[in-house]
Amino acid sequence: MSILEISNLRKSFNNTEILKGISFSMEEGQAVSIIGSSGSGKTTLLRCLNLLEMADEGTISVRGEKIFDALEMPYNPNALREKRLHFGMVFQQFNLFPQYTALENVTLAPKLINNGKDAENIENNGKELLDQMGLSDRMGNYPHQLSGGQQQRVAIARALALKPDILCFDEPTSALDPELTGEVLRVIRGLASQHMTMIIVTHEMAFARDVADEAIFLDEGVILEKGPAKEVITNPKHERIRQFLSSLDSK
Repeated sequence: MSILEISNLRKSFNNTEILKGISFSMEEGQAVSIIGSSGSGKTTLLRCLNLLEMADEGTISVRGEKIFDALEMPYNPNALREKRLHFGMVFQQFNLFPQYTALENVTLAPKLINNGKDAENIENNGKELLDQMGLSDRMGNYPHQLSGGQQQRVAIARALALKPDILCFDEPTSALDPELTGEVLRVIRGLASQHMTMIIVTHEMAFARDVADEAIFLDEGVILEKGPAKEVITNPKHERIRQFLSSLDSK
């Protein structure tokens, strides 16, 4: 059984259709990269999966359980919060709480969900995750005391702290310079080697080719091509994808 099944997702803003019937599935332990030009619908797709935006049509199922059906909207807030826990989201701009330390950022949501119970285990898990991110010496630092790469690694630890079924990355290195980009990509490579189920929206084509099992090319709200990442990125079937890759090479 697929861990994730998406069927006919459609989403419009101001009468402009951004997603035009997106359907795909993925297996547990897979890493899927989503590539395409700006405005193709990549971020909107991630936000719909995480239920930060509600699709106008379509369904989303995780482990065979339907967690979203546009025909059943609206969901009450408590149901939405529970459904969102299937996904962890790592944003472009880190979105850390500036008033909390790295460790507090990682443990805040689990403590709130557990109503203060099991606090010691949550703390220990947070420390283990930050250690895994190479930040064992930065747990007491506030976001402004961390580099962009360190902040993004805290954000990854925060997403993992909720033990999501699927971890989503929305251009996780777009706000970083090349040296800091390498830090974050190494962490994601490590998660891929541990068979963490991931969806990665990225403009780093070499990374997508080497780390992802499959790649999806989105173009104007539709899936133009889906297949093994190495094939889609090195030998695409569509001229539109070749043009896109050529434009990146020329930059």
